This record gives sequence, C-alpha cells and structure tokens, in this order.
Amino acid sequence: MTGGHHVHWLPIGFAALLALMSAWLNQLAERPRLDDNAGFTHDPDYIVELFKVQTFDLAGRPRHYLSARRMIHYMDDDTSELEQPQFRLTTVGRAPINVRARRGLIFGDRESVHFLGDVEARRDSTRDQAAFILTGEHLRAIPDAGLLNSEKPVILRQGKSVIHAGGLYVDEHSKRLELTGGVRGNYEKTL
Repeated sequence: MTGGHHVHWLPIGFAALLALMSAWLNQLAERPRLDDNAGFTHDPDYIVELFKVQTFDLAGRPRHYLSARRMIHYMDDDTSELEQPQFRLTTVGRAPINVRARRGLIFGDRESVHFLGDVEARRDSTRDQAAFILTGEHLRAIPDAGLLNSEKPVILRQGKSVIHAGGLYVDEHSKRLELTGGVRGNYEKTL
C-alpha cells in the first residue's frame, strides 16, 4: 500500500446503523396506534370532585339525592365510578332511606346505582315504624322506580331484631320488603 491513507470502516458503519435505527424508531413513534375497541382505552375522560346531583318530583319535592367525594367517567363503556357515595331516596309520607358505601358504579343507562363495599342503608324511625339499618357488600338502587335490591348477603337490624338474608328486594312505592336466600335471625315486633 502506498500513500499511507487508511480508511476505518467500522466507526462509519456503526454510525450509519445508528442513524437507520433512529429513523425507524421515529417512524414507529409517529404511527397511530390501533386499538381493538375503536380507538378508546379505559382511561377517564373527565373527573368531578365533590359530585352532587338532586332530582325533584313535579310538585317540587325532593325525590333522590346522590353525592360522592369524586366521580370518574370512562368514555369507552360509558360507566361512572363513585368514591364514597352517599344517596338519599325520598318517598312521600315515609322517612327517607340514606345509603352510603366505599364505592359506587353507574352504567350507561343511568337508571340504577350500584353501591359496593361496607354498604349501609338507614331509615330513621317514624310514628309507625322503628328505625332500621341494613348492611352488606352490595346494594342496587333504581331511584325512579323506588327500588332497592341485592343478591348478596345482608343484615337487617331494627330495634332488637337482627335478621340475616342472602338478598333482599325493597319496593318503596308499594311498601314491600322481601328477604331471600336462607333468612335467619331474631325478630322482635317494635312499636
């Protein structure tokens, strides 16, 4: 070899390979991601802090009230999650039922609210009826129909009575309470 010029191909080849990889990675990053669910992921689209909603009947009387520390809405399945929800169902001529729980769920049809975890439903005493407290892990409320139900175990306390059941159905309009699934306990008539 004459002239003494040596070309080192290894560093030039490595630099070219890095440049090609950078271009390929940039192209991947700019490419839109395709999701199986029409482009929606299960991420919240809005969050409401100190959520509150109140409805009234035609005479202007309160029907039901729902509040939560936070409401998180998801666009992909149109559900809303509630943190520490509180609910009040008002029926004319009866003491209201107050419900609280750790979590709540409202599905897209918005006709019902599911209360989950440490659920407590309470009605104060009236002239005709002693106060009652219902506890369990799940309770579904259909406010417009005045219905409460659960297919999970519940405990109903009223005065000295304590009743365990596999589920319940309450119709506020017809003043009907039905306990289901292995009902047991002590019932003492009060008032």
